[in-house]
Amino acid sequence: MDGQGRITEFNPAAEALTGYTRQEALGRFCREVLHCEGCDQDCFPSMVVRDQKEVTRELLVTNRASQKVPVMLSAFALRDDEGRALGGVFIIRDLTPIKRLEKERRYLVNMFAHDLKTPVVGMAGLVQRLVLGKAGPLSQGQMTYLQTIAKEMRRLEKLINNFLEFARLDLHILTPMPSALQVEKECQEVMTLLLPLAEAKSIDLQAQFPQEVLVLPADPLLFRRVLENLLENAIKYSPAKTKVYLKVQREGPEARFAVKDQGPGIPAEDLPHLFEIFYRGTETGKEPGFGLGLATVKRIIDAHGGRIWVDTAEGKGTTFFFTLPLGIQEGQPS
Repeated sequence: MDGQGRITEFNPAAEALTGYTRQEALGRFCREVLHCEGCDQDCFPSMVVRDQKEVTRELLVTNRASQKVPVMLSAFALRDDEGRALGGVFIIRDLTPIKRLEKERRYLVNMFAHDLKTPVVGMAGLVQRLVLGKAGPLSQGQMTYLQTIAKEMRRLEKLINNFLEFARLDLHILTPMPSALQVEKECQEVMTLLLPLAEAKSIDLQAQFPQEVLVLPADPLLFRRVLENLLENAIKYSPAKTKVYLKVQREGPEARFAVKDQGPGIPAEDLPHLFEIFYRGTETGKEPGFGLGLATVKRIIDAHGGRIWVDTAEGKGTTFFFTLPLGIQEGQPS
């Protein structure tokens, strides 16, 4: 489009999406061809050309056949060598296939939740009843088999639960329900829960908290999920008779958490993929897992408006950092 918002070029993809031919569109104002919902069409040319802003929005466009098409619209200004505005470009991507996939993913999540999780939980309960002798006495061999089955059923149930949690966060089906969360109290409870796991490897689990009471507007269950995962990983991948540290401090409007271990570190080739779903690093083969934990942790922290990153080197341990926005600060407990 030119500086007045009149169309100067119109490609075949635009013809297919809008239903207008190139000849019909050329010379007309954008608002006469792009019928968008959720935006003031007159402001687009001014924002892009006059104010020289880049604009990206997800919108609904009504085409010539009165069909509503979900699109991602990006617009930016065109300038000459001296920076003067010549006009602008609209790039419109049809989101219909993406929206269809999203609908199918939601269906898949619901299928997992009902058609797969329910029978797994039921079978695990029946196996546990057999282990407890509810159907009569068992031989030592039968008991060993049943205990192995029960263990693997628990692993399968955990995989399903982790997948569902990740998928629901990713699809915004599950959203945080924030409440006033006292950081040190929640952290101490998580550490107490994981203490037997640390003691089994003679790992010294330590924590450091600020003197002030930090309060987060966070979902308690999701916060514990983040901390449990990071601390459990630190314990799991640490050698016996080493230390795992949790350090919490305030940094301006955020609380910063650091989980540090003395393990082997993470290879450089794994770092770009660390938070990808189902990714298993080159050094994780000896430990059971599904590659869902860190991906879910990142989704939870993102949903709370925080950040997560890692500092690691092979042979020098790993420290996971994450931040969460702070709420109201309280005084010292009496």
